[in-house]
Amino acid sequence: MEILAVFGLDWKILLIQMFNFGVVLLLLRRFLYRPLVNMLDERNAKLKRGLEDAALAAREREAIAVERTGIVSAARAEGNTIVEGVRKDALERERLLLREAEEKSVAILTEAKAHAEEERAHILRESEREVAQMAVLAAEKILRERRIA
Repeated sequence: MEILAVFGLDWKILLIQMFNFGVVLLLLRRFLYRPLVNMLDERNAKLKRGLEDAALAAREREAIAVERTGIVSAARAEGNTIVEGVRKDALERERLLLREAEEKSVAILTEAKAHAEEERAHILRESEREVAQMAVLAAEKILRERRIA
């Protein structure tokens, strides 16, 4: 203990200071260090959860992108199928309309030919009758002129 006296230290004061240091150390550890460590642990846990959630969101985003691509491809294929079906229906309808139009035109042409033939026959009968009337009138005129002469 002489060494302490050489340096001018009192062992009683040194012992009280060591006790005070121990109390301050315990108080700081209890009220500062532990809450600070707990707060840092919570923050690390939140950061870890945030990173895990971000990774999960990235995986879900990739899965959604793949699913979206599949849905778009399926919709395109279905749209192409519908368009092709409509195109085939339109071509069939066009053929049907052309066939009906052709049949109607043939029917109209046949009817027009028949009507023209009837008209021709009627005109021929009328002209024969007129020729006959003219012949009768001409014969009457000739007979009248012979009677008078």
